Order: sequence, then C-alpha cells, then structure tokens
Amino acid sequence: MIETKSLINETSPVRHRSSTMFDDTDDLELKQRLEKFEREIVELKFENSFFETALERKKSESIISHTASTIPPVSSSQATTPTGSYQDLTNASTTNRGDRLARKQSKSRSTQSDLRIHLTFEQKLAIIMSELEQRKIDRIRRETINEKRLDQFESDVEWIDIEISDFELSIAEFLKTKNLSIDKRTHKVLGEKIDRYFHDHLQARESLINKLRDRSSGFKRQIVRLDAQLKEKEEMGETLTEVDFNQLKMENKQYLDKIDEKNIELVLLKQKVAKITKLLNYYKANLNTSTIDLIDIQQRINKQDTLYEFTQQEINKANYEKSRASKKNHNLSYQIENYQAPEILDYVKRKSLLCNLQRDCQVWKRKVELVSMSLQQSKQQWQTLQRASRYYDDTDI
Repeated sequence: MIETKSLINETSPVRHRSSTMFDDTDDLELKQRLEKFEREIVELKFENSFFETALERKKSESIISHTASTIPPVSSSQATTPTGSYQDLTNASTTNRGDRLARKQSKSRSTQSDLRIHLTFEQKLAIIMSELEQRKIDRIRRETINEKRLDQFESDVEWIDIEISDFELSIAEFLKTKNLSIDKRTHKVLGEKIDRYFHDHLQARESLINKLRDRSSGFKRQIVRLDAQLKEKEEMGETLTEVDFNQLKMENKQYLDKIDEKNIELVLLKQKVAKITKLLNYYKANLNTSTIDLIDIQQRINKQDTLYEFTQQEINKANYEKSRASKKNHNLSYQIENYQAPEILDYVKRKSLLCNLQRDCQVWKRKVELVSMSLQQSKQQWQTLQRASRYYDDTDI
C-alpha cells in the first residue's frame, strides 16, 4: 500500500504538467480559430455589402423600368440548391409573404439546416463584373460632371475677374474725373464733369450693347444659314448618319488595332536590332582582338624568320668549318699514317744546328744594337754640325 501511494504521489505532478500543456495548446488553437473566424467574418461582411449594393441597384432599375417579375413558390429541394442566375436572386427578394411562409415551412420540415441561398462561383463573378462595370460607368459619369463643373467654375472665375478689372478701371476713372472736377479755389465738386462722365459712360455701354446685339444677330443668321445647309444635305443624303458614325468607329478601331500590331512589330524589331547591334559589337570586339593577335603573331613569325636565317647562316658556317676541319683532319691523319720517325743522329745534328743558329742570332742582335747606337751618335753629331753651320751663316749675314 505504501508503495502504491508513493507511485500515485510521483505520477500526480506529471499528470498536472501534461494537463497544463494540453490547456496551452487548446488556448492556442482556439486563438487561431478565433482569428480565422474574424477574418472570414470581415470577408463575408465586405462580400455582403458588395452584393447588397448590387441588389439595391437592381431593385432601383426594376422600379424605374416598371418591370416587376414574380417567381413560383420555392420547394425544399430548390431552397438548398444554388440559384440559376442573378435575376433569380432579385426575384427571390421580391416574393410575397405567403411564398416566404411556404418556403420556411418546407425548410423546417427538411433535414438540412442551411437557410442561406448559395451562389455559385460563376454567379458571384458575374455580379462582381457587372458591379465593376457599373462603378466604372459611375466613375466616368462623375469625372465628366466634375470636368463640366470645373469648366463652368473656371469660366465663372474668368468672368468675375473681368468684371472686377472693369469695375476697378471704372472706379479709377471715376476718381480721376472727381479729382479733376474739384475747384481749386472753392474746393467744391463740379457736377457738370461728373454728369458728362456718366453720360459718356452710358453711351459707351449702349454702343457696346449695340455691337454685341449686331454680332449676336449675325451669329443667329449664320446659325439659320447653317441649319438650312444641313437640312439640304440631309435631304440630299450627304450627311453622316449614325450608321456612318458606327462604321467610322469600326474602321477607327480596326486602324487602332493595326497601329497596335505595328507598334508591337516595331518593338520586336527594335529588340531584334538591339540584339543584332549587341552581337555586332561583340563580333567587332572579337575582330579587334583577333587583328591584334594576328599582328602579334606576324611579328613573332618575322622574328622567327630572322632567327631562322641567322641559324641557317650559322649552320652554313659550321658546315664550312666542319669541312675545313675534316680536310685538316684528313691531312693530319694522312700525315700520321705516313709519318716516319727520323734517326737519332739526324735529330742530334739538327738540334745542335738549331742551338748554333740561335746563338748566332743573339750575336747578330747584339751587333745590330751596337750599330744602332753608333748610328744615333753619328746622327747627333751631324745635327750639332748643322746647327753650328747655320749659326755661322747667320752671323756672316
């Protein structure tokens, strides 16, 4: 018993930890599911608002056109299936109270619990596209209205600016006439000049009104003449009808399509030209590098040619030296082959003769030195005699 109690006490904290871990995971899952549901709710709200606006627009169109359509009571099988079209959805919203009660009773008796009318993806897409087109039309209409209002405001501002400038000019002229009409002596305003100013101003206004009236009458006559010409053209069949305008629109659309095709072709041709120019530049760069390499190779070939000529000359010289050496070697080998050693007595005689000749040569060299010394002495004596004779000749003169 004690052992079992100890085991229970040991396993109890483990169970507690596992339970806390499971609680944490459940909380995370619940948070994730809650966030997912919130996102789905936001998306459904946006979708419902979008479809409600489309439904209200359809209702308003049906009320304006006075074409109210009715549908038969919906059975239980039809309540759970998707509707056939977008018009079915609008018709279902305009059914009477009895049909609704019958549909509710059939739904309550059915086993399915989904009370919503589901739309297929194609129906939703059709509703979205129609609403998008309607919003585009509304945006274009608002833009045109705003442009017209802006033009009207600009024209009003220009007219107000012109009126203000005229009013300021008239005020300046009136003040100028007022200052001129004051008497310098009495400092009183003379009414004659002011009356003349207003009279001239009214005459100028009347002349301007007459000019504008004449111009407007001329414009009216021109409008009448143009209307008559237009009627004549309509009677002659020369005017452009709606069919002609539609045909011109179709031709314009065709020409625009052709222009777009030509622009696409032009873009493709420009891309091709860019690629070709890139390739051309690449090949030009390769050509330049090839020409540089060719010049370098040509220089190397020239150097190799000169080196070949030099080596050829050296080879010729070596061959000549070889031939000479071979001849000399042949002669020496011939001499060696035909060599006969002299006798010993002849060698001794020749050696003694050589020694005698060398001794005689040394003796003669000594004699030559002595003779050269005596020659120098005699030359010196001769030079002294010449100088003495010249001196005596000079003294005699």
